[in-house]
Amino acid sequence: MTEDNVHRLWTDEELDEGLILMRPGELANRQPLAEARNTLLNAVRSLEGRDTLVADTNPVTEPTRKPGLLAGRRWWLSAAAAVVVVAVGATVAITGGDHGDPSPQPTSSVPAVKFASVQQALDKAADKIHVTGEAPIPAGKFRYTETRGWYLVASKERQFAFLAEELRQTWQPSEFDSEWLLKIGQTGNKQWLVGNEQTPTTEGQNKNEIRQSGEWRARGGQFPEKALIFAGRGAGEWSAPTKQQLADLPRDPQQLYELMLKDPFLANKPRGGGVLAVAATLLKTGVVPADLKEAVYRAVAKIPGLKITAQVANLDGRKGVALGVTPPDGTYLYEIIVDCDTGEFIGERTTQFTPGGDGGIEGIKADTVTSYSSVHTAITDQAGTVPAGN
Repeated sequence: MTEDNVHRLWTDEELDEGLILMRPGELANRQPLAEARNTLLNAVRSLEGRDTLVADTNPVTEPTRKPGLLAGRRWWLSAAAAVVVVAVGATVAITGGDHGDPSPQPTSSVPAVKFASVQQALDKAADKIHVTGEAPIPAGKFRYTETRGWYLVASKERQFAFLAEELRQTWQPSEFDSEWLLKIGQTGNKQWLVGNEQTPTTEGQNKNEIRQSGEWRARGGQFPEKALIFAGRGAGEWSAPTKQQLADLPRDPQQLYELMLKDPFLANKPRGGGVLAVAATLLKTGVVPADLKEAVYRAVAKIPGLKITAQVANLDGRKGVALGVTPPDGTYLYEIIVDCDTGEFIGERTTQFTPGGDGGIEGIKADTVTSYSSVHTAITDQAGTVPAGN
């Protein structure tokens, strides 16, 4: 069998990725990208002596489909025919101006494509952290880490479901082993999924209870396990690392990935997002040094099946790239959101694909976000003081 006879099955996504990698400037959004793909396919058809051409695409909108799932179309390209990709990329760059001035895109258009692959996105975030490092906490001051989390409160028997907002605040002193402050509070804000404010609820008897509030102080951030559970974390090197544990975690991405993969968390919660969730647990502590954060991003890029699920994801007003994994049964999507231009970890979210969600509650629609959180850090003068703008 010669190389010219070898065929490979290409998806739309794989074709797009190849085109973007060659011409990232010219193919920055979906309209010229679709035109480039069609030009490529028509060139292949011409080489193969086929007369039927792919119709022009104008304007571009994409059918709604669950994040993380591949489009249905696949294309057969011979190894020889695939060479025309290079020529097609050049053609698009030259002829792009022949379509006249760009018209305003409809609101349903897909956002601009910034990254062609998970590796590209996370490499940029890691490279940025490598260059800028982590801003140290000035002597006598505190790093304030604020996490706003929304979690599901629901009752199958009483048929109600809503997302409740929780505010978690941590003040880390400039001397790591000095006294930290942790506050957890319920804001009272709700997003109703099933029912409304008039729906009778008895949160204390629900499958998912309203979490408790409180205030704790502890040296080195080693708060009691009860407090960490209330904060949705738990004890351990990922969720409440000591200074020594942070120093001991490997900076080699492969070693770090293998360590996260072996963590008991994955055995106890196999459907909790896997290694991606372990990485997020560490990142959202707000205490990860720059060299470790860089290694975490490069380790996350090794997760099988990890995909860019949104080029521009908005989480509580902050924008970043969403990267997610879906389990083999396809029931949910777990994502982290990263600002790859700064290297900042923005937050995480979970979307249930099945109606009713995990609890089987009638009225919860498919593709519903059932939990999410956003993280923000700043410097403040003293523990208990919230910096301006937060």
